[in-house]
Amino acid sequence: MYDNHAANHEGKARAADHPYAAFAVNMVLSLVVMYLVMFSMIDGWGDFRNNLNMVYMALTMVAPMGILMLATMGGMYPNKRLNLFLHAGLALLFVAAFTGTRNQTLIGDRQFIASMVPHHSGAILMCRNARITDPELMALCAEISRGQRAEIEQMNAIDERLHTEIGGPSR
Repeated sequence: MYDNHAANHEGKARAADHPYAAFAVNMVLSLVVMYLVMFSMIDGWGDFRNNLNMVYMALTMVAPMGILMLATMGGMYPNKRLNLFLHAGLALLFVAAFTGTRNQTLIGDRQFIASMVPHHSGAILMCRNARITDPELMALCAEISRGQRAEIEQMNAIDERLHTEIGGPSR
């Protein structure tokens, strides 16, 4: 028990000695977690597609989180000049990621498909699992589910064709 207690204190001391390294690790791990959690909205893992739009969204979330961490935990991050630089960099990252999403920067045919498949899959999941009772809404959800699944199949076929034509990794 003593060894665990001592190791815990040593780990905290190392983090305290390098707060900005710990901050960077926290930001990277948070980015990965946020990216992956967004896929909780897909109907099934067969509809999982890595895509830039999810990266943009994760960056749009992690940048303000970093700003808030620096602002609310100032005692942990004592270098005011570095903090100012980090605030500016994180604000710039937020604007760049937000702009990337809104302008669909670097989203061509294959990235469009990779972004749309999880989006459509989310609609199927919501229609299947929502506790809706309105008959018109239930009928609409049935149409949405059929239509979205057909569009996913069509996009998968287009992706395979594009993969054959231009090469590169398939799904």
